[in-house]
Amino acid sequence: MAVKVAVLGGLGLMAEAALHDLARATGVSQIFAADREIARAPAVLAKIPGRKKIKVVQIDLTDTAAAARALAGANVVLNASWYELNLKAMDLALALGAHYVDLGGLFHMTLKQLARRREFEKAGLWAVLGCGSTPGITNMMVARLAREFDTIDTVGIYDASWDPTQTQESFLPPFSIRTMLDEYVMPAPVWKGGKLASVKAHSEPDTLDFVAPIGRCQAGTVIHSEVATLPGYLKAKRVQNLFFKIVYPPAVKAQLAMMVAMGLDQDKPMPVNGHSVSPRRFLTALAQKSALGISGDPGDFEVLRVRITGTANGASLTRELDCEMRAQGAVSAGAAGVGYTGSLVGLMLARRQTQKRAGVDAPESALKEDIFFKELADRKVFRFVERMERSPL
Repeated sequence: MAVKVAVLGGLGLMAEAALHDLARATGVSQIFAADREIARAPAVLAKIPGRKKIKVVQIDLTDTAAAARALAGANVVLNASWYELNLKAMDLALALGAHYVDLGGLFHMTLKQLARRREFEKAGLWAVLGCGSTPGITNMMVARLAREFDTIDTVGIYDASWDPTQTQESFLPPFSIRTMLDEYVMPAPVWKGGKLASVKAHSEPDTLDFVAPIGRCQAGTVIHSEVATLPGYLKAKRVQNLFFKIVYPPAVKAQLAMMVAMGLDQDKPMPVNGHSVSPRRFLTALAQKSALGISGDPGDFEVLRVRITGTANGASLTRELDCEMRAQGAVSAGAAGVGYTGSLVGLMLARRQTQKRAGVDAPESALKEDIFFKELADRKVFRFVERMERSPL
């Protein structure tokens, strides 16, 4: 079956990595790079060897009927647009009769999306939520490790990265500036003592050691989609605690703090010289414009870590799994982790490599684990390192 994929937000940094991956996939006949703003198109397409498969389409996601006409024939919708538009992107997938994949809903949006299960089941379609690096790879890492446990006390999910371009003097958001601001200010949902709770953003720090060049660093708790789905998935293991923590370099945290202090995270328009301007939308536009100036191959490095403690066969058990990601040519490690994963999940849906026929769910409940990790390995970007400790109770 020849697959046609519509990539929404199709000229953003994460989508650019997905375009690279889809363009070299033998089963993909056409790719729609669909975006509201298409100024980046020439720069993006110039880097992609298989660009003849790609058609740039200008759409407005809020106009479902018009977007569906523009993307007619797509079998899969890969949503790399802002997470605030996830429900509209799901509307578009249903209108197209296409499977749906996105990169995450930052907890609250994910809960709203899960409520649409019956619509997709009735249509015989899949919507798999949160299929980037984290959420996404991390969810599948939890599923892979959790099998060995009889009971689970704590699941810790961590994300750490190193990028020589992220300095006090130079800052380009490694992913959506809107998401970064939300993670910086919004209370963080956690699973604590077997119940859903909330803690202050970037609180409860853990000191961690990662392979060089990241080294020793601190990770703080932030809002993330894994907490919306994994506690239910692990219910039979009687999981007590689950959280997501991220490492932000001091320079990045300082710059985010300055933006928030100036009110640039606020969406409500304010008067500026006789015009009404949303600070958040203005900042988003600046970040998108900055992305146009990116040149040269990236040299970043990222590690995803899952650490689970609990019991197995009457003994205390700790299992830890790292996923190391390095830049590949013109694609950064951070973008590859997100974009390649979204791409491969979209292809898995087209091939029906899922646990059930249809529905709306997170990757741990939707995807065939062995195929997922094989697809990751085939992309030569991801390296997994596992550690285990056992001791008598």
